Amino acid sequence: MSAHVDAWIARAAADAPEADFATRVTESQRRVFQVACSVLGDPADAEEVAQDAFLCAYRRFASLRDPARFRAWVSRIALRLALNRRRSRWRQRARETVWQADQPVATDSAGADPIFLQRLHGEIDRLPEKLRLVLVLSAVEGMEAREVAGLLRIPTGTVRSRLHLARKRLLEVMKP
Repeated sequence: MSAHVDAWIARAAADAPEADFATRVTESQRRVFQVACSVLGDPADAEEVAQDAFLCAYRRFASLRDPARFRAWVSRIALRLALNRRRSRWRQRARETVWQADQPVATDSAGADPIFLQRLHGEIDRLPEKLRLVLVLSAVEGMEAREVAGLLRIPTGTVRSRLHLARKRLLEVMKP
């Protein structure tokens, strides 16, 4: 009977990390999806990025030093993956725009000039990453400075300073 109980305990211990991971995924799913969606603006793309983030987190879960920080950790993974996907998407759009340069310029339903929007996205892409991240999370997602600070592990004052600098740089380069 003792050997049977020992085998059961060994199996339960082996399954504990997976159960712990599953619980943490359930607790952080919404946040990870929101981070990805805030960067990408497309729920389908955000869902894919969230899945990729959890897959990456699963593979590296054993290396996580502080399991209590899982939510922030996996949110940062999702943020990086979403930014990479967005960059790739913008590059693809830029290539397509070059091929369609001889087409007449139309405006979207909101009245925004697509050339202006493309230029704006390009200028946001050219911002240093530390400025771009706070701009996207604050201005696009609408996260508060303290939330951005927690996600990026920087002081709230630094978030506000970087946001101010990012907006200032965009205003300078986007002047007509």
